[in-house]
Amino acid sequence: MNFFKTYRKEFVWLTAVFLIALIPVRCFAREMTEAESRVYRERLIAEAKKYVGAPYVRGAVGPNAFDCSGLIYTTAHDSISFQLPRTVKAMYSFVKIVPNEKKEPGDLLFFKTTGDGTISHVGLYIGNGQFISALSDGPNTGVIVSSLRENYWKGKYVSCGKFLPEAGLFENSGATATKTSATTSKSSTQNTKKTKPVSKTSGKDSKSSDSYMTYSGEGSFADHLAFAAYSTADWSLFTEKKFMPNFRGLSTEGDVIYRGKMLSPGLGLLLRWNYGVKAFQMPVIASLYVGDYFRAYAGPMFSFGNCKTPDSDDSIKASIFPGIMGVSFSLPSFTSGDFKVQIVQDICYTVYNNESNSALSFLKSASSGLEFCTGVRLFFPFSACSKSK
Repeated sequence: MNFFKTYRKEFVWLTAVFLIALIPVRCFAREMTEAESRVYRERLIAEAKKYVGAPYVRGAVGPNAFDCSGLIYTTAHDSISFQLPRTVKAMYSFVKIVPNEKKEPGDLLFFKTTGDGTISHVGLYIGNGQFISALSDGPNTGVIVSSLRENYWKGKYVSCGKFLPEAGLFENSGATATKTSATTSKSSTQNTKKTKPVSKTSGKDSKSSDSYMTYSGEGSFADHLAFAAYSTADWSLFTEKKFMPNFRGLSTEGDVIYRGKMLSPGLGLLLRWNYGVKAFQMPVIASLYVGDYFRAYAGPMFSFGNCKTPDSDDSIKASIFPGIMGVSFSLPSFTSGDFKVQIVQDICYTVYNNESNSALSFLKSASSGLEFCTGVRLFFPFSACSKSK
């Protein structure tokens, strides 16, 4: 009782900080109206038209040169503050694929232009069967306007994808490519100027921001693969002798992830210098990711060195199996193309025994095995490493 009276302020402060760190904050923008969607689409097309004539350069995102996905990526970012993935395949996975009769100006068109039969080119539909894209070869290269009626594009066209809500501009209902009707002029524009820039979670047809950890598109095995790298500083709240935060070491981890439609399994290797128990440890981690913000993991633990309980010289022994288990919570990501960086908070427990393999006391087990790992996670799909047209 005296112990908690002595440290009650520290306990309250640490508990508050810890709880805040565990709460993933996820904000959702309100749903756009059709009128607002028309305005955003008009801005998107107007921005793309400004770059007609710019040369094609592989990997370029403007403003003086583009590749095909770079043009779409920059146009969406600069005109409506929308963060699309950087590569063609990632864009195809991100958008909502719709029937051809549902395509509207401002949607993305996808093509198969290479011999391997995969999605390799993307353009911005501007209506009346026309689209803007950046071409690398042919009689005309660079950012140009092309027609779906051309024989070449007829045979290469695959599908249409939406990342903005529907705007009622379906051409089979009489809407045209350059529709800028009075219904979306002064009043709609004034209202939309007060609206926050559209985000990945805006509107009924947009995918949520956790879509990069799942993959529901039709792609090869490699398209489903992704990589996550972790770097954390490890700490705990107490030892056998005192209740206060203490440094437990540094960790780094690499995970290969197979992205499923809902759950994504992963397998990785963790390297950790556990300063608390004075040993180098190498767990093999099997993970299960649930969206972008949560994962559970477990695996065997391999320790090198004589383990000691924190704040004492008592020898302990790390169990190989069961070894380590834990959960991770993540905050929303900072994005740069296909690369995502998140702040992560792990709660993990490592099983230790006495050297005779008998169980430790509760306090000794908790002070030795319970750790918190605070750091960052870098995520990117393997397709980000491949060259896009």
